[in-house]
Amino acid sequence: MNLVEIIILSVILIQIIFFIQNRARMCEFRNIFKENQSWTLLYDSETNFVNGISGKGNKVFDAIVHSINKYLGSSSGSVIDYGVLKDAIDRHCDTVENDISVQTPIPLYCGLAGTMAGVIIGLWDLLDSQAILTLMGSGTVNINNASESAANGINDLLLGVAWAMAASICGIVLTTLNSVLFKRCKLEEESGKNSFLAWMQSKLLPELPSDTSEALSKLVKNLNKFNNTFANNTDNLGKALAQVNESYAIQAEVIKAVHDMDVMKMAKVNISVLRELKECTDKLEDFNLYLGEIKGYTDAIHKFESLFNSEAERLHILEEIRDFFNRHKGEIAKATGDADVALRDSLKTIKESTSTNMVELNAKFVEQSENFKDIIKEEQATFERISKEIATQFETQLGRLPLLNQQLEEIATIPKQLDILVEKIEESNKILSEKVAETMQHTISQIQPKIIEKKEDKSESPIVIQSMPNWMRISGWCALVIIALACITNIILEIFLKQP
Repeated sequence: MNLVEIIILSVILIQIIFFIQNRARMCEFRNIFKENQSWTLLYDSETNFVNGISGKGNKVFDAIVHSINKYLGSSSGSVIDYGVLKDAIDRHCDTVENDISVQTPIPLYCGLAGTMAGVIIGLWDLLDSQAILTLMGSGTVNINNASESAANGINDLLLGVAWAMAASICGIVLTTLNSVLFKRCKLEEESGKNSFLAWMQSKLLPELPSDTSEALSKLVKNLNKFNNTFANNTDNLGKALAQVNESYAIQAEVIKAVHDMDVMKMAKVNISVLRELKECTDKLEDFNLYLGEIKGYTDAIHKFESLFNSEAERLHILEEIRDFFNRHKGEIAKATGDADVALRDSLKTIKESTSTNMVELNAKFVEQSENFKDIIKEEQATFERISKEIATQFETQLGRLPLLNQQLEEIATIPKQLDILVEKIEESNKILSEKVAETMQHTISQIQPKIIEKKEDKSESPIVIQSMPNWMRISGWCALVIIALACITNIILEIFLKQP
């Protein structure tokens, strides 16, 4: 499978994908108003006005229902414009229709793109095989090989064109199918939309106020209905409140009877209890004294018990300490001796290392001081040598100052000399130009009669004009060179003299 076939098959696949997407969109457009049996009106429970509609359908129908319900909900009780409702329906339907119309020619465009790609690749193969050169009779290749390559290039071109035409035909077929199917879907959608508009005109609009007077009359009717309902509810409420009052009175009588009965019983019980308490007063006093004595005795017992427990615990701890020291007496003595020996060894080692480090540190200090003295001596000698060299160079430069001043004075006189030289050169150039002019005039005056004589004689021999002498040319070029050098020198000297 070559490149042309891959590209064309990819284009055909893209065409089929767009066709399927557009077909699904057409089905959605066709089924917007399909569920006409589910269309119902929604009423407000308080005002009994129509505040919306409901029904089953796809997402486009749900969007239409949402727009209509939003308008009806915000305009509840006022005049409803049928044109606004119809405009909401047309707006959503036109959105889907425009989307389908845009996607319908896409397979055709893809087919044209595939056709161009196939032709371009075929022409590229034709040019690559040099078939054009063979057909035009140019080139240095063998005739048989050239003919074979030309045939292959033409075959590739025709094959690419054939595949390209297949993509175009597929695009035309799919675009035509889109148009035919969309026409059918459009008819079904228009039929469903007309049915929905007819349902709105027959069911929804009669429930909605068409003008202000009708709205007011419906409002008065609803208010009267509300007043009647409210009056009935008020009568029922009065009857219910009367029954509540009767039940309250009965409950009050019952509570009063219960209260009286409880007071009598409580009085009798209190009298009997008072008598029994009066008889037991002396016994209670004796029992109270007995309890006081028992309380003091128990406190003393508790105090003794706590002291005994604390002393027992303390004695037990002392016994454990004694046993521990008896068991570990030898180990403690050995550990103490070992620690003493280790401490002595450590102190001895520290003393020896300290003395050794002090000796080494003293030697390092002495060595560093000697090195520092040597460095200072070397730096001092170097400084004295450099100072002497600088003084010698300075004296030499001071000795050259008179010669430098003399040279500067000579350089300062150069511009004046150059000015004088320029004036002389200008005078000589002027004299030279006058002489050259006189010589040229004299030469022309000598040659002109001869030219006239030659013209009169009608001679066919060529006229030879005497050229400028060589010494004159050389002197002119030398003068120009001298003038240029003098100008350049004067400019350079002015630049150097202006510098500080």
